Amino acid sequence: MRLNRSVVMWISEKLGPVFIKSMGVTLRTRRKGLENVARARQAGGNVIYAFWHGRLLPLSYLHRNEGINVLVSTHQDGEYITRVIHSLGFGTSRGSSTRGGTAALRDLIATASRGVDIAITPDGPRGPRERCQPGIIFLARKLALPVVPVGVCFRPSIRLKSWDRFMIPLPFSRGVEVYGEPVTYDDTNRYGDYLIRDTRDLEARLRAVTREADTACGYQTE
Repeated sequence: MRLNRSVVMWISEKLGPVFIKSMGVTLRTRRKGLENVARARQAGGNVIYAFWHGRLLPLSYLHRNEGINVLVSTHQDGEYITRVIHSLGFGTSRGSSTRGGTAALRDLIATASRGVDIAITPDGPRGPRERCQPGIIFLARKLALPVVPVGVCFRPSIRLKSWDRFMIPLPFSRGVEVYGEPVTYDDTNRYGDYLIRDTRDLEARLRAVTREADTACGYQTE
């Protein structure tokens, strides 16, 4: 039997937050690099958090009710994610580098100007996995806000066979969340290969914090 989309939406909205909160309350998390977030706030006030799409689930619990605005794709699975994270106290801007990008950019700029933190998965919504797309660099340069790369890992956890190897921590698992050094991408050089250079720089930083979190949990980064 194939469920109607509206039924799936209702189930996502009602049961998704219940599942995440029930799972999350059992987790034991150690945070590393909080001083990097404090330093980023001294420089810019609010920040842009960057993390891989596959680590979205545990972070949605760890940062619930903080008022963070998340860039979510306009794809159908993005609608499911939106319903769930709204119930967890997040805001959303809808769009991606391929669909709705201009409208999402305007919304993100307006949101950030109000002092709200922004969260972006630079390999979303469709990958390639753990490869940065340049949209986050364009936004960071436009806003002149520091980017804080975030890595997170829990053990034991399930890794789905999806494009992003989506991580689902098991109840009572232990984890590590790592905040990397903040980086501000200078908007003075608008020409040349800065976009490629800065995109690869952030990609390397994200891989480093993810590897650090994975290693702390006893995993090897895939």
